Amino acid sequence: MSSSRKIGVLLGGLSVERDTSMRAGRAVTSALRRLGHETCPVFVDRDIDVALRQTKIDVAFLAVRGRYSVDGCLQGILELHGIPYTGSGVLASGLATNRVKSKEILQLCNLPVAPGYVVRGSQAENVTDRHGSFGFPVVVRPVSASSPWGGALAHDEIELESALDEVFRREDAALVERFLPGRPILVGVLDGVALGMVEAPRSSSWAGPPGPRARELTPPVRLSRERRDSVLRLASQAYHALGCEGAACIEMLLSERQNETIVGVDSSPLLLPTGAIGVVAGQGGYEYDELIEEILRGARLQSQGRQSNRRSGQLAGAHDRRVCAVPQAH
Repeated sequence: MSSSRKIGVLLGGLSVERDTSMRAGRAVTSALRRLGHETCPVFVDRDIDVALRQTKIDVAFLAVRGRYSVDGCLQGILELHGIPYTGSGVLASGLATNRVKSKEILQLCNLPVAPGYVVRGSQAENVTDRHGSFGFPVVVRPVSASSPWGGALAHDEIELESALDEVFRREDAALVERFLPGRPILVGVLDGVALGMVEAPRSSSWAGPPGPRARELTPPVRLSRERRDSVLRLASQAYHALGCEGAACIEMLLSERQNETIVGVDSSPLLLPTGAIGVVAGQGGYEYDELIEEILRGARLQSQGRQSNRRSGQLAGAHDRRVCAVPQAH
């Protein structure tokens, strides 16, 4: 369904995932144009503020990934400009990309996560005392989920110290978690509803780096109806616990003992037809263009504890009318 709004597809970015974001942005742009929307690409770099002023878009469709894009920074700029945008807001985006904070919130909501602790760069010399009787093997990852390095598996103190050194070359804090055996899966969630799941092969480190390539995804995941319902319910609960919006992917481990563990929440999944959310949406009955249209319908502002829902004002074509007339409570 077309409208007179000008939609800017934000793509590129400043992270190592720039090329992937460019491909996703082109796919989203093509889908929006097939749907009849007026669309223009907006390349995200350090001059994004100037670009937003010059293009004068009515809605921002976020197809970017990586640091400064999915961690709340870009969302904050759009809030300041009063431009409704797709996906999660500033707070949810920041929480989802901080593995420690997201883990704490999931724990507070009684959702299953792996035991772990945080090591700061200043504590590296005392890591043996800090680790104590925690045991091995453990997974060592950067606290920032927007880091391109997925982590490492450590079987002893020497490997633990080496993995921590690798993290500290990238940032100031590391998350050490108990290694849990299981099948890594990605559950696609759209507007709070878990659509389905795909399995991603486990790498030599833990469950693989963020955003596994499409050819590595192996749908469908064969589970009993009861367990499938349990997995989908947990994914939806994790999505809501962090306050996500639009599309998201919940990464989980399924053990042979019928236990599920939430590994992380990707609040800005790769929007390619062959990406996890695209494949899962297909399982849920969405064609790719329908998925993009549904994500666009959820574009909104979320500043100051209020959400300006764009769904009811989708056909409002006034160029400078960027806030919905009927705000909803956050």
